Amino acid sequence: MEEYISNSYMDFEDRLTALGESEMAMFRFLLDKPAGVILTVGTDKILAQLLEREGLVLCEPGDKVIIPEEVRTAYEEVRSDELILKWRKRNWMYKCIEAGKYLYGVMTYDALKDLFALRYPAAGIVEIMELFDSTPLYNQWFTERDGKLVLNGFEKDDYYKYLEQQIQGDLPFYVPTVAEVEELYEQGSLISRESHQKMKAFIEETFGCDPGTAALKVHDLYETVNNHMRVNDAVEAFINGGTAHDEEPAERFEFESDEERFRFTELYIEMSRDCRIRDNRGHDYYEMVAIMSKRDRNSGGTSAKNSTQVRRVKIGRNDPCPCGSGKKYKNCCGRS
Repeated sequence: MEEYISNSYMDFEDRLTALGESEMAMFRFLLDKPAGVILTVGTDKILAQLLEREGLVLCEPGDKVIIPEEVRTAYEEVRSDELILKWRKRNWMYKCIEAGKYLYGVMTYDALKDLFALRYPAAGIVEIMELFDSTPLYNQWFTERDGKLVLNGFEKDDYYKYLEQQIQGDLPFYVPTVAEVEELYEQGSLISRESHQKMKAFIEETFGCDPGTAALKVHDLYETVNNHMRVNDAVEAFINGGTAHDEEPAERFEFESDEERFRFTELYIEMSRDCRIRDNRGHDYYEMVAIMSKRDRNSGGTSAKNSTQVRRVKIGRNDPCPCGSGKKYKNCCGRS
């Protein structure tokens, strides 16, 4: 029994509550199959392999998967309403951290608490951090630095300090809705926003894509906005078929006319203004205009520091670029 229920980095309850929704569904399915089951679907096999990694099932030759009796016994001993609630809270934690990955480059514990409170308002920061600390490393997209949570990769060369001190400043954190958190977890971008839907519909109609492929392309375009890619570079990347989901470049997406290319560029700019990006702590372009305008009114003018963050609807050559790079428009997307 110890072979299955002991683990060097997580106890048995933590391993159970750390399962994602699909993994837990597979685990419960296998619980109803005492003699095991032969899996034929590729995604089911992958889920079984993930469960085996956690020491919860055995994958035998011939794609047969069983739950050892020792695990069944241990599960019956710990199964309770409290365990189910902990699993639900941890899965909500996954979704909050995923949302934070796309909305914030660095966030305070209070920002994480505000996200978590959308579904569990009574939870304190101690409980939240206990869930965070006992979550498998492969589901932790943030690292603790200087009393804050820093997106993995941003701690290199202290980029997060530059982001927070030079770009975000004292901007408030945007707290998304529950629906947005769920969507960011499932899609990696807010595909339901009107401008994103218009881009998705354009891709489907122009290139004959199925909805799933078009949604992936919109996700990739969302990434180019967060990575401050210039408009023309983003268009070229789209044409060449390079995506964040494929190791090899996908098929090329050729425009048949200048009109199609021009319309795509228009939709991309509209979509980029509608993206919630890390540099703005999750705010979009229009919300930033409102925030900065209010700040200017309160301060009686625009300070040098704040002027680098203002994103005007009418862009002049010397205005900050709307992509969020911090450069002047003429030295960034305006070059094109």
